[in-house]
Amino acid sequence: MYLRQYLNQNPLNKQTFHLLLFFLMLTASFSVLSKPILTLEQAEKMALMDEPGIVSQQWQMESLSAQSVADGQLMDPRLQVGLNNLPTDTFDFDQENMTQFKIGITQQFPSGDSLNIKQQKTQKQSELFLSQISERKLSIIKEVRLTYFEIYYWEKAKKTIKQNKRFFSQLVNIVQSMFSVGRNNQQDLIRAQLELSRLDDRLVIITQKINTQRSKLSRWIGAQTSTQALSTQLPVLSVPEISENFESLNQLFFNHPKILEIDKKIEISRKDIQLVRESYKPGWALNVGYGYRDNNQNGGSRADFLSAGVSIDLPLFTANRQDKKLLSKEHKYQSLKDNRVAMLRQLVANLQQEVANEEQLNNRHQLYNNLLLPQAKQQTKASLLAYQSDQGNFSDVMRAYIDDLNVKLDERRIAVDHLQSKAKILYFTSSFHKPEAH
Repeated sequence: MYLRQYLNQNPLNKQTFHLLLFFLMLTASFSVLSKPILTLEQAEKMALMDEPGIVSQQWQMESLSAQSVADGQLMDPRLQVGLNNLPTDTFDFDQENMTQFKIGITQQFPSGDSLNIKQQKTQKQSELFLSQISERKLSIIKEVRLTYFEIYYWEKAKKTIKQNKRFFSQLVNIVQSMFSVGRNNQQDLIRAQLELSRLDDRLVIITQKINTQRSKLSRWIGAQTSTQALSTQLPVLSVPEISENFESLNQLFFNHPKILEIDKKIEISRKDIQLVRESYKPGWALNVGYGYRDNNQNGGSRADFLSAGVSIDLPLFTANRQDKKLLSKEHKYQSLKDNRVAMLRQLVANLQQEVANEEQLNNRHQLYNNLLLPQAKQQTKASLLAYQSDQGNFSDVMRAYIDDLNVKLDERRIAVDHLQSKAKILYFTSSFHKPEAH
């Protein structure tokens, strides 16, 4: 009141105050407009950027790639240095003809083509991480999409309940005015206030849901970014046409990272079998030595000695070693092949189930948009008009308002479930689709 009197007495100050107020409102508007918006595409890119799990797998891949080079090399030669046949009575190097200083080198050669096969095996172990990295990227994208859509739903649910809370507040005012003139009883007023309080409770629960989902999203994009407001428009995911033929779906999954991972394990298992078969072949070692002898005590020269030899492994008793090891590797190989068939069946079944789920959700969404939402809105208006004209009771009004709210929330839930189903289908089909806005 004092401020109003002061401004009325000082017109110049009043104009300055209005100008300052205008700039404050303009600044506030710009701050709201400049608030960063987190889109689904941004969340996906951030989740994959320097993701620790992917980076760790990349380092393991590089480690095995370097190891494969080392596995293809021969063992280092062994140097032998010795003093042979030194007499113990005088310890003179030139006393006996047999005394010599000997130096030798031994080189071991593994059996068959073991080195090359072992190198190929390690390289394939390195390549295995490519499939695991691809699968992890698909899983992260799927989880980010599911979580983003879940946050979107609860944010929309919160906004919807707040809007309906205003309608319930207006309804409470109508009941109070009618109660004040004796046109209804106190029970109607208490019921209206009770339903209004229930909306406050639902808002508290929804806020908790939002916080939980944003914490889940923060694992992939960071705590600070996960608190940003989401886009007001629901993203759109496009899924490819899915064949209903089982064999065609099998072909579709041949390039899925989970199947490629098993394929690579099968290749590694084949190399294990080849390595065991090479162990039936003998390994061998080459020894070369040079023995130096000093002149005799009379000054006469002595010839030096050159020696060479070959040692060969003799894999004669293979029944309990090579045979059993080969049998073990062959069993593992068959197990991986059966595991591949089982994984294909599981992926195909999961995809078919998700495709059927997506189709039903699409039908339900159309039903809600075309029939249930308009009908619920008409019911609310009709029941309120009947109640105000003393042709209906208050319980019908409350039921209509609650039904209208639930139908709106169900429609948003189905829309989000529909998108989440598409996100799961895209995981199975190994497709990365950029979201589009309506």
